[in-house]
Amino acid sequence: MFSDNNNTYDSKKAWSLVFDGYDPKDEGHREALCALGNGYFVTRAAAIAATADEIHYPGTYRAGLYNRLVTYIEGEVSEDESLVNLPNWLPLIFRIDGGNWFSIDAVEILTYRQTLDLKGGVLHREIQFRDPQGRQTKLHEQRFVSMAQPHLAGLQLQLTAENWSGELEICSAIDGRVTNNNVKRYEPYNQQHLEPLTTGTIEPEGIWLMVRTKQSRIEIAVATRTCVFVDSHEVKSRTVDRKTAQISEQLRLQVDRGAAIQIEKIAALYTSRDHAIAESAEAARQAIQDASSFAELLTDHQCAWKRLWMRCDIELEPVENLRALRLHIFHILQTVSPHTADLDVGVPARGWHGEDYRGHIFWDETFVLPFLACRFPEIARSMLLYRYRRLSAAKILAHQHGYKGAMFPWRSASTGREETPRFQFSLLSGHWMRDRTNLQHHINAIIACNLWRYYNLTNDLAFLMDYGAEMMVEITRFWASIATYNPDCDRYEICGVMGPDEYHTAYLDAETPGINNNTYTNVMAVWTLCKTQEVLNLLPPSCCREFYTRLNLSQEEINHWDTVSRKMHVVFDDGILSQYEGFDRLQEFDVQPFYNQQVNLILEAKGDDVNRYQVSKQADTAMLFFLLSEAELTKLLERNGYSFNRTQMQRTMAHHLQHTVHESSLSRLVYAGAVARCDREKSWQLFMETLFADLSGASSQETKNGIHLGAMAGTLHLLQHHYLGLHAYGGNICLDPYLPTSLNRFRVSLQHQGNDLEIEVIDSNLNVIASPINSSSVQIICWGDVMDLQPGTSITINLLDSVSSVKSH
Repeated sequence: MFSDNNNTYDSKKAWSLVFDGYDPKDEGHREALCALGNGYFVTRAAAIAATADEIHYPGTYRAGLYNRLVTYIEGEVSEDESLVNLPNWLPLIFRIDGGNWFSIDAVEILTYRQTLDLKGGVLHREIQFRDPQGRQTKLHEQRFVSMAQPHLAGLQLQLTAENWSGELEICSAIDGRVTNNNVKRYEPYNQQHLEPLTTGTIEPEGIWLMVRTKQSRIEIAVATRTCVFVDSHEVKSRTVDRKTAQISEQLRLQVDRGAAIQIEKIAALYTSRDHAIAESAEAARQAIQDASSFAELLTDHQCAWKRLWMRCDIELEPVENLRALRLHIFHILQTVSPHTADLDVGVPARGWHGEDYRGHIFWDETFVLPFLACRFPEIARSMLLYRYRRLSAAKILAHQHGYKGAMFPWRSASTGREETPRFQFSLLSGHWMRDRTNLQHHINAIIACNLWRYYNLTNDLAFLMDYGAEMMVEITRFWASIATYNPDCDRYEICGVMGPDEYHTAYLDAETPGINNNTYTNVMAVWTLCKTQEVLNLLPPSCCREFYTRLNLSQEEINHWDTVSRKMHVVFDDGILSQYEGFDRLQEFDVQPFYNQQVNLILEAKGDDVNRYQVSKQADTAMLFFLLSEAELTKLLERNGYSFNRTQMQRTMAHHLQHTVHESSLSRLVYAGAVARCDREKSWQLFMETLFADLSGASSQETKNGIHLGAMAGTLHLLQHHYLGLHAYGGNICLDPYLPTSLNRFRVSLQHQGNDLEIEVIDSNLNVIASPINSSSVQIICWGDVMDLQPGTSITINLLDSVSSVKSH
């Protein structure tokens, strides 16, 4: 660990996200940033007395738990699947002498501090308030969602009666009357996903509630146990109020001036999809009966987080940057933890923290997977198995559209069907708009890219033989079939698609949607066609024979892939890569006044069409430079007969950057990676903007609907794979460091095929350190030098030398 006078890396400041003062306008933003989860379920950081309104939004979500509802829009049926907001287990309210129930919005706040402890995964609130009767009370709250026992969560209140005596009434409830109402533009849709089933009590103490999703018919049971202590003596007397969709228990006690009251609430959440249970309500009740005290559960939870941080922690200066990165790691692990690996769920764009994008799975795994594959390969494997289990559906989808192989949908949820909604509602114009984003077939290349990355980082040949190679072949078949031969130019073209930009859905006055020859899509199709042939060469001969027979794969088909991969049409304009065929003939557009704005909706509200202009929502062509090295991209273009050099690359990125409004959180991130080799300082500026995007008050309206998981993971991807130049190939660790000048001290830990490594940068030196308990040596390749790193040794690389200066210790 680095040492400095401020103890940066161990300081509480580096581990704590603190909000001083209560701000109703920022409450939704804080609820998402301070949400707590464990990879199985997440609960937003709503106040204990909050109900869904313009300020607050209590939300609890189980990973991958969806339901489909029908809404009639413009005379058509719209069937949409959504992540379901589950019964609220948080309600724990109180009142004094029969007055109003406590609400943070109905009292005078004297002091307020909210702290998210990233190290231990605990949320704290300290509030001192005065009610309308002048009674002053101090409240300290702490809560957790257990990383040690994934079905459990805990909430504790400590109340101090500072200047009053009287009767304190406490009400602890489970509320099943919740709906999905987190995202304003979804208000016209049907949002009632749950139907109540039953409620009941638990002996000797506790209550439970069970509901069911209306279409997917998943049963959800929540049970709670509430204990109240005064001077260590437990209050036993209680009454229960049972309703079909809500259940509560009330406790009354006399409080003397200065007394301290401790209230503890333990919650258990189970669903009928869980393993090794007979029935969800029974499992929840039993979990509550077996659960230990709040203090013991909290200790186990904090120990579990300590183990996670041992694998995942990072060190960086200054402390503000370090805290932001730790917040990103924290939310990654709350979304996809070791508890997630057995759930058959993907990586949602907004985490399980809110309802934006309906909790759907896009391509964000490409930013998350490299970080996890180097630390928790079993979780990364589960991400890919989520795709494999939907391979049959992807093959059916391809067949329905007249293609071969597998065409994975742009948006996925519980099944492998395309979940992209047919309509989107514009809050600016009040109009319904057709959603054509399902034409983003480039998702198939990303899945193939993730498979290849996973294999190289883990050397998991068994996965490749059992799952990965089959997926690669079926995706390659799709690309080979969607690419049509144009004899006029003697090239293959991919038409009627949509690039990552997402603004350009069609040519003006065209009868059908889609654009032609999106550069990113075409080049990544070539990459997949080539890489699949490499994958086939990795299979053992005995496996290969069986594999070819099972998939009816012939050399003739492989030869066709090779032909397509050498004759793909790539559009250039004045020597630079064009976004798609015809983009550079569109009208010019001044993007500067529209940064971070929804240009397509602004223009639609004015009766205009974004398809008319040279403006991009987010990085499109630049994704090539984010995913591929300069050498790899140049080789793919040369394979197709196009020359491409660094000057063209720099001109390409500068051209597209000036046409991009960065509406998406991923846009600056992608450009930061794309320009990392040619403009280090611009890359660092874009990195910093991404690093603080969700923390910024400017993002509060967006973040309240869920954190931006891809962008969070992408900051770690930039540090690890772009600035350090870390990648794995052939069982070796390859480093090609190219660091921004501001990045002169940081450290990451990772695993490589069972061996623990640390890579640290201290000023002009890069050190690679092997754990003494490693089972074997690791081969490190840096700037062409090959080094054998033995257990318990280190290698130092001088970053100032044009040729590496390497010392072994």
